[in-house]
Amino acid sequence: MSDVAIATPRTRLQNFLDRAGFGGFPWKTATFLYTISWGWLFIVRDSLWVDDWTMYADFDIFPWRDLGFAPWASISVRVAQVLGLSSVRGIVFICFFASAILLYGISSKFWMIDRLQRSLLVLLFLLLPFNTARVALFSFFYTTSYLLFFTAWYLLLKGGKHLYYICLILFFLSFQMHSLLAFYLIPVVHLLLISNVKHLYNLFLVLRAKFLLVILPLIYWSLRSIFWPEKIKYHDVSFSRAISALPFVVAVLIVCGGLGILYKKTQATTHKNILILLSGSIAMAMGMLAYVIYGFFTINRFIFFQYFHTLMGRSDWYSRHQSLQPLGFALLIVGMISVLPRFLTKFTSQIQVSILAVCVVFNIGFGFEYVTDHSKQKEVISVLKEEIESESVKNYQFVDQTILLNARGRTYRERDWKGLIWLAHGVEAAKSSRFATTCEPFKDARLVLIKGPASHWQAFKNWVGEGDMGFDVIIDDTPDACKPEMVRSEKVFGAIPILFYFTGAKN
Repeated sequence: MSDVAIATPRTRLQNFLDRAGFGGFPWKTATFLYTISWGWLFIVRDSLWVDDWTMYADFDIFPWRDLGFAPWASISVRVAQVLGLSSVRGIVFICFFASAILLYGISSKFWMIDRLQRSLLVLLFLLLPFNTARVALFSFFYTTSYLLFFTAWYLLLKGGKHLYYICLILFFLSFQMHSLLAFYLIPVVHLLLISNVKHLYNLFLVLRAKFLLVILPLIYWSLRSIFWPEKIKYHDVSFSRAISALPFVVAVLIVCGGLGILYKKTQATTHKNILILLSGSIAMAMGMLAYVIYGFFTINRFIFFQYFHTLMGRSDWYSRHQSLQPLGFALLIVGMISVLPRFLTKFTSQIQVSILAVCVVFNIGFGFEYVTDHSKQKEVISVLKEEIESESVKNYQFVDQTILLNARGRTYRERDWKGLIWLAHGVEAAKSSRFATTCEPFKDARLVLIKGPASHWQAFKNWVGEGDMGFDVIIDDTPDACKPEMVRSEKVFGAIPILFYFTGAKN
């Protein structure tokens, strides 16, 4: 018998994970909490939302080229058509989790954080309640871009000539999510920091060796301008827009400069913590920069309100504009926990658990909103199907008395209502239909009156107790069936705390 011990499969797997930089990843905790937080995606696995109707339905064509998206962005439509809606949601679920695993490997090169902080970092990265818009299939190509980006960053740090060119390809493909063009600064700077650059000449040598890497965003934007320019001003990056972002850049520089001064003035024992805060601030800023230039985040005193309203409030589909916030926000939380006053350090574990618990609660709360909204859509489709579609019925009056139950306070667009008609009566009926959400006079109009529970809390109690959330859809083809008093002028506004949804509060 050989004296050489044969490693068990489990040992070989552990050795592989250690070499890859994934050793110590909190697999059980991450899987459990992530599934609780985002498992609701599988409850609404066959749902369609907002732009999904024009991307995946047959009654319209999504204007990929007109909006300046890369040609390969439309592949997501083909994937959904081949694999089905449920499979795509499974891919989205896996992609975000895989990105967190890659971040754990990347963070092994963050010399200022230890293994425990790395675990907290990836848990926050997974669980922070950013970008609930991932439920919509139109965000699928953003999701794949996200994974491509973190894969490229991970491979970039591994080194090697062949991996370098693979990185370039992956980064280039990920730029179909245009906000990554600014966020790209993070991995490039990270590479320079770990390249042991001590003098300007060393920096010149590194930049020369990585020249393609440095100018890659310019290459992408140049090719975009030539081969797939936008015809509709969707990603407007004009000179005036860029100039308007200067106050934001100045504010970021002031914050970073302040942290730099603090680094110089404090003891060496706190230097790592300050670097974590500095890294988090830069990552957050780079994740916001594109949206500041596009004009979504307005540079004024209300920017912080807008930020937290987008994160926690009824912000329609705009949470997708915070897709790149988890890394920076997670680093800031890790850094702030590290600089807690001495009398609070004994509660560090409890604070970490509390933060993660709050994230999970928000994710479940937001998820239930989409489940509730999807339940309403299914009820509308079901009742429409029960009615015989008449040639004379071309006009619809949708009167929704449950708008406070719309997920994240979203507005039903024309394509949403037409999509429901499509699923009930087919493509031709959707194409030829006209609709209103008021009682404006329509000849031969079909009234679709949507009633339901007064709050998410009531919908939840109905769901648990009766297996049905309590939506009631009434179809009436009688002329002038729609009465003005049916149309309620309920308003949805402000950054409403999640607890309000489950205490019966309407606003």
